[in-house]
Amino acid sequence: MQTTADQPAAEAIPPPQESDTDLSDLDLALHDWVLRHGGTATVAHALARTHQAVTQGHTCLALEQLPPEPDPAGHSLQDELRNSSLVGAPGSIRPLILDRQHLYLQRYHEHEMHLARRLRAMMAHSPEPVDEHQLAHLFNLNAAQSINWQAVAAFAALRHHFAVISGGPGTGKTYSIVRLLCVLMETALARGESAPHVALAAPTGKAAARMLEAVHAGLTELAASEAVNMPDLLEHMPQQAQTLHRLLGLHGHDNRARFHADNPLPHDVVIVDEASMVDLPLMARLAAAVGDEARLILLGDRYQLASVESGSVLADICTHAGVNHFTAEQRQAAGGLLQNATDTADQPLGDHVITLQTSRRFNAESAIGRLAAAVNEGAVDPARQLLHTGHDDLHYHPRADAAAMQKLMDRQATAHARLLEQAETPEQILAGLNRQCILTAMHAGPAGSHSLNQGITERLAHHFGFDPARLWYHGRPVMIRRNDYRAGLFNGDVGIALSDAGGRIRIWFETADGPRAYLPGSLPAHDTVYAMTIHKSQGSEYETVSVVLPEHDVPILGRALFYTGLTRARRQLHVYADDATLVRTITRRQHRMSRLAERLTQAAAPDS
Repeated sequence: MQTTADQPAAEAIPPPQESDTDLSDLDLALHDWVLRHGGTATVAHALARTHQAVTQGHTCLALEQLPPEPDPAGHSLQDELRNSSLVGAPGSIRPLILDRQHLYLQRYHEHEMHLARRLRAMMAHSPEPVDEHQLAHLFNLNAAQSINWQAVAAFAALRHHFAVISGGPGTGKTYSIVRLLCVLMETALARGESAPHVALAAPTGKAAARMLEAVHAGLTELAASEAVNMPDLLEHMPQQAQTLHRLLGLHGHDNRARFHADNPLPHDVVIVDEASMVDLPLMARLAAAVGDEARLILLGDRYQLASVESGSVLADICTHAGVNHFTAEQRQAAGGLLQNATDTADQPLGDHVITLQTSRRFNAESAIGRLAAAVNEGAVDPARQLLHTGHDDLHYHPRADAAAMQKLMDRQATAHARLLEQAETPEQILAGLNRQCILTAMHAGPAGSHSLNQGITERLAHHFGFDPARLWYHGRPVMIRRNDYRAGLFNGDVGIALSDAGGRIRIWFETADGPRAYLPGSLPAHDTVYAMTIHKSQGSEYETVSVVLPEHDVPILGRALFYTGLTRARRQLHVYADDATLVRTITRRQHRMSRLAERLTQAAAPDS
């Protein structure tokens, strides 16, 4: 386009450096925005890279990861950033925040600081007395046994206003919570007070539904044991569990929450399951909304995959707490509960984090249990030895190439066809879907969930004689990926498409009210799910799991991913991976850049 005297030509924007070829379109757009608003090439590069870091799960970017742009004046990187009107100090409102040696997008810096302050304030509450004899009765304690970590977890959560109960699958997190709730109810009612108002929540609708089901099952079991007078307590127990978004009243259209620091949640106790899946912004909102006198209890596995979005909040909280390290004050207050404890905490944070030790999903001495421990510790040789030795519950397939995937798809298609042919009711088919699953590291690629789902569909189409291009067919399993409260379907729910007597397709799901059929057009967003990514499997469990790790290296491969996938198996695990991939995956411990762990151990300060 030609310019005139009244229309000067726009200044040309310098092209990105060769090192910026991995930046996304949005990263590059931010880079250009800085240049258009008077920023230097260094600041433009800094904003683009900081935004990229957030999209990769980090909450900030270390300056050492940012190679400086050439500067003829000889200014240092920090000097140039400090001199820019687009970069601010902690507490200011600028696109970029420079905090010591780290760069943040402004709102992520605010989230991290506010969350740290809120959790420190909760931990600063004076500890409350706990009746050890009450716990001894509920947890069937005796002086001869080793430390009962479930009882210790309940003790810590009763003593403090903030607590983390961390543990792998089947270690008794819900067992501890059920008994903790009984103590809270019994204590309040004995004093003539109102029973505490308890909220149960989780990151996804499916996780919330499982949480409620597990709590109610635990209460039923406890009532049968006659350990407590349950009829007096059951009416006060929480009757629902909900997503964190629904608990906070978050609406997607404006991202505003109904409950926040100025309008706190009307609950005395907030218990959050699957806390490892909660990202930094959501956890900051939650902590802000919990009342000053309320308790916040986080349940989750500190070693599991972090949230899909930015931050690794649960792992950060646990970082400096150690594994069951307690101060002398806590050990003295716990009495017999911790009489055999030997590890001493060097800071109060340890008193608030309990790590459960024994899994009841699989014995620690089982092959799956030992593999989980080896992967978690980054112990390559013990893991390889377990995989190469024959076990009833662990099977190793040393390739994840095309031939291996063909066999895996054949086996899964055959099993699914047999389930459809032999099951007589939708309930039986839904139960069968929960018995086995293929878990992949990625969605794309020859060993990704998309390719496997497509290949299994084609095999079933050949077996049953339908067009594989059809969207809906008899036997198609689907996973919901967006909550629909009206329909009672939640992210992660799995259903099965079945033809009725008239040949019409209905999709059956197991709901809180039992099996229910839905019309295809009534479903929220969903995917075919013979196979799913390990990320989507978090919080689920299956009788048999096949974990597939791609033969080419991808950044997501790491021990947390492998650990999360293999611990979804209750009874049998198949691992598809070549030796080089195994070594890469087990030795790689991915770290998300954050200063939350550091801030939790600092004394309160305006910029901490």
